Amino acid sequence: MAEACLHYLTDADKQELHEQTLTVLEKVGVAFNLPSAIDLLAAAGAQVDRTKLTARIPREMVAAALKTAPRRVLLAARDPARDVVLGEGYVSVCSDGTATYMVDDLTGERRPGSAADLRRVMRLLDALPECDYVWPSVSARDLDPVTANLEIEYISLSECAKHLQDEVRGPEFVAPLVAMLEAVAGASLRERPIFSVINCTISPLQHDPAMTEASMELAKRGVPIFVMPMPMIGTTAPASVMGACVITMAEILSAVVLLQLAAPGCAVVAAPEPAVADMRSGLYVCGSPEGSLMNLACLEMAHFYGLPCQAGGLGGDGRYPDYQAGMEVGPAIMAALAGADSLVGFGGLDGATCYSLAEAVLDNDAIGTMRRMLGAHAADSQTSLVEEILAVGIGGHYLGRRSTRELGRSGLVWEPGVLRRGRPVGEPAQLVHEAAARAEEILASHVPVPLAEDAARYAEQVIAEFAAGASQRPSG
Repeated sequence: MAEACLHYLTDADKQELHEQTLTVLEKVGVAFNLPSAIDLLAAAGAQVDRTKLTARIPREMVAAALKTAPRRVLLAARDPARDVVLGEGYVSVCSDGTATYMVDDLTGERRPGSAADLRRVMRLLDALPECDYVWPSVSARDLDPVTANLEIEYISLSECAKHLQDEVRGPEFVAPLVAMLEAVAGASLRERPIFSVINCTISPLQHDPAMTEASMELAKRGVPIFVMPMPMIGTTAPASVMGACVITMAEILSAVVLLQLAAPGCAVVAAPEPAVADMRSGLYVCGSPEGSLMNLACLEMAHFYGLPCQAGGLGGDGRYPDYQAGMEVGPAIMAALAGADSLVGFGGLDGATCYSLAEAVLDNDAIGTMRRMLGAHAADSQTSLVEEILAVGIGGHYLGRRSTRELGRSGLVWEPGVLRRGRPVGEPAQLVHEAAARAEEILASHVPVPLAEDAARYAEQVIAEFAAGASQRPSG
């Protein structure tokens, strides 16, 4: 079988990084910043400091947790035909999130995202075939902050029938969110996990207490947890590729241990996002070559541990859908060839701070190109069409052969949606305008599968009740 693939780490490299990561967990430990987490870890044999809310995790606990973490993870969709399964060899793609700004693809201007922008983005992502599941890709800055976390999910579910992934920033959102999701799914989240949650660790070697408490509760309800460390070389990680990988994997493994103690057998996905800090400004650099190498190393380490992996690679530092943004999609192809279960960043720009409809349409073509490169292909006399070569002979032509017609119609040669081929058409700089126009065409014609009326009414009731009770909850 012919299969394109890429390897970065040797077996010896993986073993060395594994040992270094375990050393950090055993000798330095991790701050969980949550008393209930420390109680679980202490009961399981970790050496804890209840004052500092830290724990040193022995390697035996790591090994035990990895044994109960599933290798296959269902990301159910509101529309069952769009379910995604991680760990079965298919490279799925998730949209970027949650951008603060929308870019006007015609003028280049950017503005704060709104609920109307979120609706349009999610409807476009529902229609684009190469995007398999979604993160609410733009922050709706005009929503009531009290209920925004719930309203964003409701808007996203209303406009997109694909699996939904997002952050849940505190335990107070768990009960209303689960009630809303299960009403939409028509089943428990254990049966139909139409939502997954991102748990962002705080590098170096810390966990956010509110987000972690929410993740523990959601894991008990059957929600897959994506653990997403984002250390930056030179600030929150050592100034080396491998040093940042050790920090990243230590944070991932510490979360796996805690979550398996809280909900044995729960679905945990490694979602490493190490990056580089600009040494002049301290800002997050999304599209560096070092980031690509860290992405590959952490992806291969996730597979070493038997964890499904959502890798970065889509989205970079480009501020507009231009040559830079296109070039920075390249690492996604590298991660896919290295065996990533999923890629994240579809449609994002400028370090995930900005979202572009045109970029989403262009990324759709980029992922189509990537997928044509993946997969196993037999190399034998039948696929080599040796009989055709014998029949045509020297100096002949294959255009009129039946095999050419049949294979051509079967999609043998991938066809782009907006990328240009053939004769020059239009002005050089107008490809982005064409992609923006294509996005508007899709938005004008695409109608997502609607939410059931009773589920929609129930979701609106849940949000209203949460808002009414907000004044009775303690602040801070």
